[in-house]
Amino acid sequence: MFGLCDRRLGVLVGLLFLPFALQLLGWANTPLGGGPCGPIASERLLLEQPQAFFYAQLMLWGISLLLADGFFILMLGFMHNGVVPPAQARPFVFFALAVALFTASVYLLDRTLGLPVPSPVGWLLGGPEPADAIGVLITLVLLGQVVVALGWLRSLPERSLA
Repeated sequence: MFGLCDRRLGVLVGLLFLPFALQLLGWANTPLGGGPCGPIASERLLLEQPQAFFYAQLMLWGISLLLADGFFILMLGFMHNGVVPPAQARPFVFFALAVALFTASVYLLDRTLGLPVPSPVGWLLGGPEPADAIGVLITLVLLGQVVVALGWLRSLPERSLA
């Protein structure tokens, strides 16, 4: 899959591309909602939505880093004719695991508890933001990435990690 002989790594690369594609669908004004980064494209003033905009930026950085990480793993596959040495892919998979876990936790905490946000007058405590269908789909994909990345990391033999 995607020029990679290792099926799990190919599935992981596909899952790394999916959140960004879903977010583009969210910005297209579909009835599914704007996704976790929807407030960036809204027409409301930024002063009216500091919490939503701040965490939308964090989540956009997260899914953009996952997209770039997927491209790095894919390029490793192209450079090695589809057989990526586990020692070279391991840092990228671990990075994807950490970023996906961070992005999913920011989304879940922002949508359930509400998180503080920096402002010119100090930190403001806001309430929970509303969730939408695309945001929930992206969160499920992020959690799927975590599961696939952990499965791939655990399937490596000990000597290939050196």
